[in-house]
Amino acid sequence: MRPCGPALVVLALLSCSQSPNAQPIPARASASPPATLNPQEQRGWMAFRGDAAHTGRAGAAGPRAPDLRWTFATGGRICADAAVAEDGTVYAASHDHRLYAIGKDGRQLWSYDAGGKIWTSPVIGKDGTIYVGSDDDRLAAVDASGKERWVFVTTEPAARGDKPEDGRWDVDTSPVLAADGTVVFGCNRFLYALFASGVLRWKFEAGLGRVKVFTSPAVGRDGTIFFGTQGRSFHALTPIGAAGWKLSTDGDNDGSPSVGDDGTVYFGSDDGRLRAVAPGGTLRFATDLGGPIRAPAAIARDGTVYASTYGPRPFLAALDGRTGAVRWRFHIEPGDGDLYGIESGALVDADGYVYFGGRDRYVYCLTPEGALAWRFLTGGQVDAGPVLGPDGTLYVGSDDGKLYAFR
Repeated sequence: MRPCGPALVVLALLSCSQSPNAQPIPARASASPPATLNPQEQRGWMAFRGDAAHTGRAGAAGPRAPDLRWTFATGGRICADAAVAEDGTVYAASHDHRLYAIGKDGRQLWSYDAGGKIWTSPVIGKDGTIYVGSDDDRLAAVDASGKERWVFVTTEPAARGDKPEDGRWDVDTSPVLAADGTVVFGCNRFLYALFASGVLRWKFEAGLGRVKVFTSPAVGRDGTIFFGTQGRSFHALTPIGAAGWKLSTDGDNDGSPSVGDDGTVYFGSDDGRLRAVAPGGTLRFATDLGGPIRAPAAIARDGTVYASTYGPRPFLAALDGRTGAVRWRFHIEPGDGDLYGIESGALVDADGYVYFGGRDRYVYCLTPEGALAWRFLTGGQVDAGPVLGPDGTLYVGSDDGKLYAFR
């Protein structure tokens, strides 16, 4: 099981310099995207974090006001990011064990029983196949009609004394699709790679003992695969699963990595540092943000990196992607305990506006300069990252069991 932390009832007040009654800010003119824009950004939100590199950036502009279009209620918490197909169909996973297909109008098209709680974001393949993991110790492939294509079972109860009921074999990390269609995901101390047919291609062991792969792997443009572990290590593998370089950290690595256009990989750690590592494994910087970093970083088109923290006074920070210098910070309302903070990965839209959720129950939209554009109160903590559909609709799940659509 992947911990989302305790449910908190917080009447959040704005903890920045902005007024609590700040009005939405008008949209800016859209900047021309660079030539390096990932084609997947224009097709929908098919992958966890928008693309295989986990940049967290979209090719569309998001809503400039919290105009709620509809909500879709499930029977459990929604802790995972949704996915959006090219035709606008939205796929949302819930702790009620089900993956839902939802039309653009907010109506259910179908649901699939994954057999256990779902902590992972669904990922959509080029042929429309949806991949999703669950606490039933499996990764499933489902077609666009909701019919199960295959299931890969991860349980290996005889392996070194691990028991299936202790959660070690749950598929808690979102899969990533390599350019050739290979499905890569983490479970227990292993990183698995499957053919599109569901047959095992290779498996990499990240360490011995209680090491656990708790991040969703990211893939760089050259096919290098990056992931971190709770064994305080970060790994780079070749596309065929051979060990590349390895970096040690002073804390567990729960935050999924993100890869910049130049091949620099960014990841946060429980030691409070956001690290940038150049191709080949050379550390470029390690900026100490003062609290555990468990949300994936987002990378804007201008190279700005967005990272967020846990702790009593959590914040989202904008950093210079070359030097690691902090440009600005936006605090959410203070809370209690080490499990309070921001787990929702930030999204950067085509104009540079930033969207994320907090455990104070709010969904936030910030300007590129870090000022509040708007916020919206949901009925539960928001650990799921917001995603954008091709038409600019913003979707985000909450622990209240609802998926919210803003237009």
